[in-house]
Amino acid sequence: MLASLTGAQISEEAIVGASFAHMNKSNDAEIQSGAGMGRVARSLVQSAPFIGLAIVLLVMMLANPAIASVFGLDLLLMPALSLVLVAMAQMYVVGGSEIDLGVGAFAGLVSVLSATLLFDQPIYGVAAIVVGILAYAGMGWLIQARRIPAIVVTLGASFIWAGIGYSVQPTPGGASPEWLSAAVNWSLLGLPTSVILIVLVAAIAAAINQMPLGVVLRGFGNNAGAMVNSGWSAARFAMIRYLISGVFAAAAGMSLTAINTASDINSGNSYTLLSVAAVVMGGCALAGGIVAPVGAVAGAVTLALIGALLGVLNVSSDFNAATQGLVLIALLAMWSFVNRQEGEE
Repeated sequence: MLASLTGAQISEEAIVGASFAHMNKSNDAEIQSGAGMGRVARSLVQSAPFIGLAIVLLVMMLANPAIASVFGLDLLLMPALSLVLVAMAQMYVVGGSEIDLGVGAFAGLVSVLSATLLFDQPIYGVAAIVVGILAYAGMGWLIQARRIPAIVVTLGASFIWAGIGYSVQPTPGGASPEWLSAAVNWSLLGLPTSVILIVLVAAIAAAINQMPLGVVLRGFGNNAGAMVNSGWSAARFAMIRYLISGVFAAAAGMSLTAINTASDINSGNSYTLLSVAAVVMGGCALAGGIVAPVGAVAGAVTLALIGALLGVLNVSSDFNAATQGLVLIALLAMWSFVNRQEGEE
């Protein structure tokens, strides 16, 4: 459609503008269309952990309908609770643009303490776990105050946690306190206990993330310099970040003992890297500043169920780690594609 110019409206600029008006509208439409496609692609990638979890559960239920029962879901999902808790612990560290390579070992140590001291001498057991959590918070202060890379400190700490665990309990064993076992063996309105506990963990993590404290913690992950210039203490909030992480990791260790009714210092070793994979799958940025508690929970549950899925499909468990890696690589490739498309726009 051509523009109509009359009288004083007629000028060189007006004529040129009218001549290319349809092209500008076309470009605007293309930009809006591209932005719309980018939003759709990002939404799909953000939904990937939930879609993947739904597909895994659906396939397993079709292969074995008994899984759809309350007992079946609890049997399937309760072991995933420990990884979910470790993933939450890792998420807060990753939100500060760091990676914790000792979180699995710490969960293993707390599991040992729960099956030994907490069982035989509850007061000393509680004190030992609290001291461990405080030491975890102190690790955050050490990283910031001494400018030591977190990956170095947490890796070194992992050997300390493992060493203490071996000293307390050289071989697998011990027993879960009755009250701790009861914490994962109850029912409410006929719903799967495992689902309630996992949803509760996600809700607590999401609530912390929405609090002013969560905003500050993400701020240090996104732009630590700006936060310091605004008067916030990097060392103090690093301690808080690792304190929260330590609480979740300790809960993971206690859940390991409650679920397995015994303990093994090596029980949490595989969770360290799986927790990193879970938070990345859930939409958290390794560069820091972006956390997604609900997505990380979905990613953790999905990764925890892959081994069971392979078993249902009669595939050797030797492919478990490879399958988890392929899932992570595929999701990272999708995120990279979406980010690149948005950058081009």
